[in-house]
Amino acid sequence: MGKGHMGLLLFCSLLCVVTSGLSTNLPILAFEEGYTPLFGDHNLVIHSDGKSVHLSLDERTGSGFISHDIYLHGYFSASIKLPADYTAGVVVAFYMSNGDMFQKNHDEIDFEFLGNIRGKDWRIQTNVYGNGSTSIGREERYGLWFDPSEDFHQYSILWTDSKIM
Repeated sequence: MGKGHMGLLLFCSLLCVVTSGLSTNLPILAFEEGYTPLFGDHNLVIHSDGKSVHLSLDERTGSGFISHDIYLHGYFSASIKLPADYTAGVVVAFYMSNGDMFQKNHDEIDFEFLGNIRGKDWRIQTNVYGNGSTSIGREERYGLWFDPSEDFHQYSILWTDSKIM
């Protein structure tokens, strides 16, 4: 990725619980210590443990938050349950971006859950952009072999100094 550091802009709309680490070996930062709500104030609820949030979507807006710090590497994870039924036109995203600092040529790593029509298979799109372009990165779409609206599923990004997994 061209600019080296990437601010974590995490946007999850719809039924989503996000934590900064899953294992007792990984530090879990309290939400208010590391993040600020970005939009959808009433759709972002901090859990009583202070370390996870519930994000939702209503007929007017979704919700999202942004990190206080920028990250060069890390492990980022979200437990996401997608809405059931007809959701064409709705995209649920879990992503990291430095678009707030580099609006025209940002870097981005993400999962995008594309809206669905009842009875059709769900699709997920992954993107890695460098300098605002997939020519320095890649974009892939996959059909899911399970129904992501039936339960919460864990989606994670492990970003090291040499790999993104």
